[in-house]
Amino acid sequence: MAMLRLNIEMRYMVAVIILAVFTYASLWCSYVLRPVPIYRDVKKFSKHSNFSLGFDHVYVISSSDQTNRRDRMKNIAKKIGLEFEFFPAISPEDTNIIDEFNFDDGLDQSQKLSYINHYNIFQLIDQSDYEDALILDDNLDFELNITSIMLNIHKILPADWEILHLTFCNSQEGVHNSPVWDAKNDSPDYKLFKSKKTYCANAYAVSSSGVSKLLKTLKPSKLSIESELTKLIQSNDLISYTILPPPIIPWRSPGSGNYGLYSLKKSIINLLSDKSKPLNSTLGFDKIYVINDSERPDKPILKSNFDAVKKFNPHNSLAPSDTAHYLSHYMVYQSIVDHGYDSALILEDGIDFELNIVSIMTNTHRNLPADWEIVYLGHCSELEGDSSAFLSDNNDESSEYKLFKSKKPYCTHAYAISYVGAIKILQKLAKPSNLIDLGLVNMIEQEIITSYTIIPPVISRWRIYDQSDKYPGRKTFDIPTLKDSTLYSLGLTFESNSTLGFGHIFVINLLNRADRRKKLETLANKFNLDLEFIPAVSKDSEEAQIDPNTGLRSTHKACYLSHYRTYKLIEERGYESALILEDDIDIELNIASIMTDIHQIVPSNWEILYLGFCSNWEGWGDPLEDKNNISPSYKLYNSKMPYCTHAYAVSRAGIRKLLGKLTEELKNPIDLELVGMVEDKYLNAYTIMPPIIIQWRSPNNPSDISPGQKALDFYFLKNSALHYLGVLKESNTTFGFNYIYAVNHPDRPDRLEKLESLSARLFFDKEIWHAILDNSTNQLNELNPSSELKPSEKAHYVTHYNIYKSIIDRNQGSGLILEDDIDIEVNISLIMTEVHQSLPNDWELLYLGHCNNLEGKSSEPIIVNENDISSYKLYQSEKPYCTYAYAVSRAGAHKLVEALRNPTKYPIDQEIVKLIQAKKIKSYSLIPPIVVHWHFPNESPTDISP
Repeated sequence: MAMLRLNIEMRYMVAVIILAVFTYASLWCSYVLRPVPIYRDVKKFSKHSNFSLGFDHVYVISSSDQTNRRDRMKNIAKKIGLEFEFFPAISPEDTNIIDEFNFDDGLDQSQKLSYINHYNIFQLIDQSDYEDALILDDNLDFELNITSIMLNIHKILPADWEILHLTFCNSQEGVHNSPVWDAKNDSPDYKLFKSKKTYCANAYAVSSSGVSKLLKTLKPSKLSIESELTKLIQSNDLISYTILPPPIIPWRSPGSGNYGLYSLKKSIINLLSDKSKPLNSTLGFDKIYVINDSERPDKPILKSNFDAVKKFNPHNSLAPSDTAHYLSHYMVYQSIVDHGYDSALILEDGIDFELNIVSIMTNTHRNLPADWEIVYLGHCSELEGDSSAFLSDNNDESSEYKLFKSKKPYCTHAYAISYVGAIKILQKLAKPSNLIDLGLVNMIEQEIITSYTIIPPVISRWRIYDQSDKYPGRKTFDIPTLKDSTLYSLGLTFESNSTLGFGHIFVINLLNRADRRKKLETLANKFNLDLEFIPAVSKDSEEAQIDPNTGLRSTHKACYLSHYRTYKLIEERGYESALILEDDIDIELNIASIMTDIHQIVPSNWEILYLGFCSNWEGWGDPLEDKNNISPSYKLYNSKMPYCTHAYAVSRAGIRKLLGKLTEELKNPIDLELVGMVEDKYLNAYTIMPPIIIQWRSPNNPSDISPGQKALDFYFLKNSALHYLGVLKESNTTFGFNYIYAVNHPDRPDRLEKLESLSARLFFDKEIWHAILDNSTNQLNELNPSSELKPSEKAHYVTHYNIYKSIIDRNQGSGLILEDDIDIEVNISLIMTEVHQSLPNDWELLYLGHCNNLEGKSSEPIIVNENDISSYKLYQSEKPYCTYAYAVSRAGAHKLVEALRNPTKYPIDQEIVKLIQAKKIKSYSLIPPIVVHWHFPNESPTDISP
């Protein structure tokens, strides 16, 4: 029995040993044979995300004598936070180096130099043991949010990549090809494709394995470096991917050729300088001709100025000026054929452009049928754009500008002609028998020539009101207005009304606010506005003093008297109408164009017209009828309660009524007096919606009348003129809040430096609020000395609590609190502009970032506008842990100060969540967050709970 028991035990031990060996072998095999990750490890990327776009190094090939290009690259790098190394380009004088490569004679000198530059960089990458590097030339333009784009690209970039093209020169790249699978839609706007024939080496990244292959494979021949790379990609010797659309493109100035398969959505170069040249200097055509009529004061004598006129039938029925006009265009057709241009754009000199015409034409060229012979960029016919002529296969759904088959596109102020089209016209219209535009229309109707029209037009004639300038038998008033006029935005058109269609413009300006006057004078100079500044009554003056028992302030009386005396001045001078502005305003960039349309639909009996207000009641009900849709984007409504007086016009009849009711004795603030007359139907009042003039607010520019007024009572402009001119960084430098507090730990100057860089690049103002130190016993004991919180948690708690008190003490309407270890969406200003339009008025907390991935999962977003396509939505907060980015209203600050005065054992973010859960405070969260925590991998994720 003993032997049997021993035998069983031995067998049991052997079985255990065999099982252990098998388990160890299985684990070893599973490790050795583990699958290669599909995507690249993005943890490495985080340490480079703000400096080198996710690569180990960035080289910029540049000659030392290219100072303009170098300066431009430095400015771009500063804007996006890019760190790079200028790689000295080989000089043509370096003949010894060039001879070492034994190039084939088929390569020109520039191609040889480029080849050597890239080859030397490959060697340098290999010697430096970089995992990867980005190679750029020095003449590029970048997407403004390229850092964010590349962060997403690195999430989906396959681990086996060897070359990654950030730009290319082949229109077939990505065509008939599916993008790399993006399961989580990490990169919704930019996709990765297997490369085909990129043909460019302006901006590409190469991995260490790619470098090894290139150094072994490349041998100087008759191929350029671009062609060598394309050849290796085509033969599958290199694993290459291309980003579409490209986030980097070569920058071209006028005269350097028609590059440009793509244009950027938000060009950094255009942002950095209003003098930047368009990417394609001829809008995608070979040539642009401008027929200059403006120097011809007497068009009828023009006939004798052209010898070529003799070629035409001298007995034609056209007036001499029309014959000359005909001949001007005919000579352009001859020039197109003589020079062999594939296409040319013909413009007359009395025109205006859409502000973003380069982008529009880039999209148009992608969709334009290959058989086109004429393309109308502008016309003056209500017959164009008929639904039956819509080209369903040649239009992008997302584009506002569509292509239609032309019907009767009268006028010749903006149209393009192909080479074939020019030959046809020369043959058909050799003898003038009708106006040139009618001759073209006849060819279109008879289907002799293939013509398309862009709707709405991207080029328009200036608005003409002189009957003598009309074409006989046709209405030029049917010319559509541009959405964003270039001439109006630049202040270059003498046709714009210097008083926006009113008899006069008054600006009420406080004498001690010369800064505001300077901004408005800049606007006036740029937009040809004629402003008269009149001194405002000061709140400190004797006449503005008032009995405090009335509940009114001296600021109310000063404002009232300033406006009342302006009414008296309008009456004395006998103006038919006048626009009254206060000095703290911003205007829509194309305000002159908007007002041109508004004046055509405003009722003739108007007495007061609000161009701006600060009330949620305006815009209720249906707008006034606009049968011809003259003003598609801005509508007129009957006024309801248009509070504020920063921008309104008064007619002569309105002035009489106002002075009949008002005296210099103050009963109510001036805007309440006006609202009362509007509600009583005493005044015929109308409001423009959305407003085209707003008040701007910032910590440096609070309201003089109501200093604590919240920013949420105000609207935002579509295109701010002050922002455009660069004279008002501060108007949206607090993201729509009254103040930004940036909490910085005194021991972390490195974070402060990053925060300052963010502030400079995103143009926001903040106050550095020093965090309380863990060992500051006196400050920590200001709140419940017996608290169970750890010192770091208590310091964090008291720091934020003191900010709430500051919001109250400073009478701020709201404050945004940011901690110093954050990263921010590059277009945060634009996002917050939209968020403020949806944020309920009773908000008390707003989280721009949080640490709970369940936030927003169990509720629906707040929808204010059914047509809102923004990817950022507001949700009622549930458990938005963390306090690195949240805003507090004044009401919220009062509640937090009251509820959190006695810290116990819970950190402050948990205490706030408890208040939210108990519905004691109204809180909303923005999803996805636009502010996140950011840390280096070797850094503790938090100073509070390391």
